[in-house]
Amino acid sequence: MTESSSSQGVSVLQNVPVKVVMTESFRSQLTAQVRSSLDELDQQEERLREALQQAADPAFQDRLRNDLGLLTAQRQGLEWRIREAESVGEGAEIFLQTVPLVLHVKVGESFVDALATELLLQDGKLKEIRGGAAPAAS
Repeated sequence: MTESSSSQGVSVLQNVPVKVVMTESFRSQLTAQVRSSLDELDQQEERLREALQQAADPAFQDRLRNDLGLLTAQRQGLEWRIREAESVGEGAEIFLQTVPLVLHVKVGESFVDALATELLLQDGKLKEIRGGAAPAAS
């Protein structure tokens, strides 16, 4: 196609960062979710330690020790998330996750800006779409 009509465009699948405005409600929700995940890790760690005590095969023991190390790394990440939630001031923006999103870019619009799109949430609601492209209409 060579026609440069401004109505032409393309839909692009892009991983878009989602940030959230820190509020007391979100802080409570986040710390509760992380503490629940930590409880699950505790249970997994207990099962792995029991299996390690009963394991006779050295290769299997090594694998269990490796899995315990991975759980330790996960725990450190979750504990960091709680410290972050407790230390970030009210109204600050923090990264929450990345989500795939279909963006629509029209001829003449900045493709680079479209790729820099990010979403901002506050209290579970979309507060702002930042960047040069809007999500494609469904």
